[in-house]
Amino acid sequence: MEELLRQLTTLVQGLVDDMSVLKQDMQTVKQKLGQLEQRMDKLEQRMDKQEEELRWLKEQMKENTDMIKAIRDNQLEQRSIQDGMRHEIASLRGEMAGIRKQMATKDQLSRLREQMATKEDISLIHQRLDYQLGRIARVEEEMYLLKKVD
Repeated sequence: MEELLRQLTTLVQGLVDDMSVLKQDMQTVKQKLGQLEQRMDKLEQRMDKQEEELRWLKEQMKENTDMIKAIRDNQLEQRSIQDGMRHEIASLRGEMAGIRKQMATKDQLSRLREQMATKEDISLIHQRLDYQLGRIARVEEEMYLLKKVD
């Protein structure tokens, strides 16, 4: 019986030792689980930050896209204005070429000035016209008087 009691005591002592080891292992597991929980919390915080950054990036991307669209629309508008200006410039160039063809050169202007009557010439022409008109009036008067006499 003593032997049995010793064996039982040894077994119980072994169980106690095993239980101590299990307790230590459980403590280690608890510590590791605590560390894992902390790491998970840190990971969740990082994920939250990344989600916030992603949300901000999406907003920024939307704003950038809207700005790019506005710039593109403005660019298209500017191109159409430039095209209109090019057509207008081409039209003006054509008109200027026509005007240049019609314009007189300095030599032509000098010749035209030479051909033009001066004020004195015009005055003489008026005097001659007045004289001729006076003669016509006298002749008409004489004709009237002659008709009256007849």
